[in-house]
Amino acid sequence: MINGMLEASRGCLKEEIRMDILSNNLANANVIGFKKDRLSFQQMLDQSTASDSEQVSKEESSSDSLGVSIVVDMGEGDIQSTGNSLDLAISGEGFFKVNTPDGVRYTRKGNFTIDESGNLVTQDGFTVIGKGGNINISGKNIVVGDKGEISVDGSQTGQLDLVTFDNMKDLVKLGEGLFKNGSDNPEAEIDDDTKIEQGYIELSNVNMTEEMVSMINCMRAFESYQKAMKILDDLNSKAINQVGSLR
Repeated sequence: MINGMLEASRGCLKEEIRMDILSNNLANANVIGFKKDRLSFQQMLDQSTASDSEQVSKEESSSDSLGVSIVVDMGEGDIQSTGNSLDLAISGEGFFKVNTPDGVRYTRKGNFTIDESGNLVTQDGFTVIGKGGNINISGKNIVVGDKGEISVDGSQTGQLDLVTFDNMKDLVKLGEGLFKNGSDNPEAEIDDDTKIEQGYIELSNVNMTEEMVSMINCMRAFESYQKAMKILDDLNSKAINQVGSLR
């Protein structure tokens, strides 16, 4: 019964984590380029299929005693027309590169603007990186090609440095639509199918209906674990107070 109580309490903790994730996803459902988080049970599945010696090793090295982890869903969000020539959406895999005070970061949040020096920057003021460095724009007629070539008043002034990664799992989500390359995972060239859509923005990949349904399921699962804990506690009390007094 003690083992049952422990498993039920772990289940409650997992559902609490899941609820926090779902709440954060819903809170950012209208944020441009936001990528939702989800709870992964892959670590638990790996442990269940491993040998006893392997399980001991994994449990000792794991920082997550619940056997779950939070992963980022890199699925594409819908694109929405804005008519703004500086709004750019990536259709397919890929990221824009931007310079921040902490180094190079990656984003799919393409609602750019121009700073006082004429450089293409994010809404937070981070400089967008081009293949030749900063992208300076001085003119009115701005045209962005499928692969990020930028022409102003008929003359090409730069090209966006679009990149992707073979292993997306190594990217660390930082907030504000930014990602950090958390390892030595090298940048890769974008596929031929990846294109830039000028005058569009990529919305978040959060489906509010799905998240609300998942939240209801989460609440029901939490209640079920609570009921299981109550039943086990009652059985434990009977075993102590009644069975122990029998002669």
